[in-house]
Amino acid sequence: MIVTAVLVTVAVRLYLLWQYYCISSDGIHYIGAAQDFFAGHVAAGLASVYPPAYPLLIAALFPLVGEWELAGQILSLFFGVLLLWPLYRLFCEVYDARVAGIACVLAGLSPFLARYSVHVRTESPFLFFSTLALLLFYQGMQTRRLGRFLWGGLVAGFGYLIRPEALGFLIIVPAFLGFFWLLKKEPDGLWRIKSAAVWCAAFMLFALPFITYLSIETGRWGALSRKAGMTLAISMQAYGLLEADDGQDVSSVESVEFVDIVRHHPIQYLRKVAMGFFPAFGVFFEVLHFSYVPFLLAGLYFVFRDKVWQRKDFLILCFVCFYLFAFLLILVRRRYSLQVVPVSLGWVAIGVLWAWDYLRASLPIRSARLVFVLIILAFLGGTLPKTLTAISREKGYVRETGRYLKERDRSGKLNVAVWDDRITFYAQANTLFLAGIEESRLAGRLREQRADYLAVESKAWQKFYPGIASQPEAYGLALEREFVGYRRDRMLLFKVKVAME
Repeated sequence: MIVTAVLVTVAVRLYLLWQYYCISSDGIHYIGAAQDFFAGHVAAGLASVYPPAYPLLIAALFPLVGEWELAGQILSLFFGVLLLWPLYRLFCEVYDARVAGIACVLAGLSPFLARYSVHVRTESPFLFFSTLALLLFYQGMQTRRLGRFLWGGLVAGFGYLIRPEALGFLIIVPAFLGFFWLLKKEPDGLWRIKSAAVWCAAFMLFALPFITYLSIETGRWGALSRKAGMTLAISMQAYGLLEADDGQDVSSVESVEFVDIVRHHPIQYLRKVAMGFFPAFGVFFEVLHFSYVPFLLAGLYFVFRDKVWQRKDFLILCFVCFYLFAFLLILVRRRYSLQVVPVSLGWVAIGVLWAWDYLRASLPIRSARLVFVLIILAFLGGTLPKTLTAISREKGYVRETGRYLKERDRSGKLNVAVWDDRITFYAQANTLFLAGIEESRLAGRLREQRADYLAVESKAWQKFYPGIASQPEAYGLALEREFVGYRRDRMLLFKVKVAME
């Protein structure tokens, strides 16, 4: 079964790599940091809003690939397939080989696990390291070997350098050890304290230098992430609980601090947490995918009908509940809830096996097989269309615009005014951002920045610059070409004339 899982996983991800149309906006920033590290500009690479490990891995792979975007994709694809190893080992030890094999096949087919495995984003490598850390912790608990806690802490600490969510292990591990010491009342408290200390110390070997760096750079001791404050601000504004200050750009992580928001808006923050409680479960079901949910619920039935704290998968249940609640404190979003999807697939696999066992016990074997095959076909029919949907096809015209500009000028000195810097990424051109520029100042700004081209989506063009859009020639803009997306979105590419009035 594991061989089937690997083949399915590789096939799905290679297909999506072929059906990949445009990089994500975050991907550009990861590659930008990777380019800084590769060029030896360590300070510039560390100045990114994102942790440094993923860009460093891209920079290390780039000489073998020769193309930045592809290097990031190969890295994500590699970890997306490698995830099956700790996942299979974990489920074999918690359940059995049958459950583990089916869960790995489900991981290979999972729509969002597959899609993030070909994006230039941190989700895929982080899922590998977090699952491996969970496996090592479980093995340490079962075998009482301090070495497992040492390696688990190191893995989780490196995971923190990919995504700050790995800090949750500093809470989960000591809390879980302490809970079972209180529950069982066994005279092994010293061993549990040593195990927690070894885990936390190993974690800090990777994490502490970066935390110290962030503390110095931000002027706040104990700073853990540059992006947490901005993420919380976006979440509260989405619920209508926080108004942006005049002139403040909430996308600027330098101007938004997590603790400050909570301290200055405690009531609004508590309301945000309360309002996000039920949506958090909906988002989890969405990122797991609706076709998996019936089997998940069937599997969870077997968890909750027993004393859950006596089950071997109680650690997995605690892990899932902890992170669902932790994300509720900051931002409920699919890409965050994705972290608990791999370890939840064991319950989905149990649900699949229960369906087969129930049919086999209730029907003649031929009828049971027929019904089960129909169930699997229905599952695949509800899963594969989402899994195999092309990546960012709706933004393919953004890449097309950038590549057109690159063909026009390969010097790398082209100045292009844009809302979407993915255009200049593909054009390998200099970016002149249009965000925040009023219509009355646009012509002067283009002239001051010596813009060669202006690329803007037609809807944004009409919304923010209606006067110029009605007569662009009067402002020194000559429409050179339109690029049309498959949803009929249009990208307008204007040549900027030297003499602009």
